Amino acid sequence: MNLPRRILGATLGGAAVLALALACGRQRSTAPDWVGSAPAGTVVAMSGQAGWLLEQRSFQTYLAKFPYADQTLDLFLKKARIDPHLESGRINFYVLSFPDGRTPPDFLIQLGGFKDQRAVQMAITEAFPAEGSLPVRKKELPVYVILDVNQFHIRAVADPGGRIWLGDLRSLARLDSGTFPPRHPVLGATEWINARAPFQGFIQTRPMLEGLSGSVPPELARNLPQGIDALAWSVTPGDVGRNGLHRFELSITGSPEGVVQVAPWVQRFVAVASTLQGGQAGQAPEILQERKRIGLRCQLTGEQINQALARLSQPGLSGLVHRP
Repeated sequence: MNLPRRILGATLGGAAVLALALACGRQRSTAPDWVGSAPAGTVVAMSGQAGWLLEQRSFQTYLAKFPYADQTLDLFLKKARIDPHLESGRINFYVLSFPDGRTPPDFLIQLGGFKDQRAVQMAITEAFPAEGSLPVRKKELPVYVILDVNQFHIRAVADPGGRIWLGDLRSLARLDSGTFPPRHPVLGATEWINARAPFQGFIQTRPMLEGLSGSVPPELARNLPQGIDALAWSVTPGDVGRNGLHRFELSITGSPEGVVQVAPWVQRFVAVASTLQGGQAGQAPEILQERKRIGLRCQLTGEQINQALARLSQPGLSGLVHRP
């Protein structure tokens, strides 16, 4: 079995273009846990370090688009007496469908990777009343009552991996459908972003563009490149300040034909990033490409990252101060 080859290609607008030919096929997925544990039907998801993410006003605004999502998270943290600023875990938000005028959107919130996940589970049992169990992949997971409002029955469950899931019973039932199978486009896309970045996200584009996830926000459908299966991104804060540069990574998967179609879109993004960087000292943007995947790595200011995230209908960042 041959090792992967790296061929340095031509320079494009100051960006290093790397073509990656993988002779032995994809290895075992190295996608972060919050992606590997995502329900298979997730169409959009984002993840952030708990205390840092909750400081982002735009994230709170984004949650408010989903009935009771922000109230659920706030109530859970307060009643369970969890201070996210003292924890190293992540808060992960999964969109399973968008509103279509007939049914409310489905969402799930996951708390994972906390220093003492068992203590978090114990806090749930002390703060919330138990209510039966939920069958998930041949296991009965205990259910705890968080909130009941109209047709919404918000509950909490802990999976065998120690992750805490919050959501309506209808959404929690989606956990039984399993996770993304091996070599899924979402897993492939997230392999090329920083798994430790304070802010990450992915979009499963095919079901969205095919209208299988409800009413897709028009601005998102308009800005998604055609011919691809999944897209992932990450933001790693660097220098503090309005003009400080931060690392932005973008990864896209699709068919070989889809990657060829999206390559000019990525190249235009690089050209714009190079122009916006305005000669500031920093690593030159680069494109990484293989048969079914293409990626971009560059450094941008906070304002430029917000512009990029806005194109993907993702919440912006009110401050890029990294608090590990």
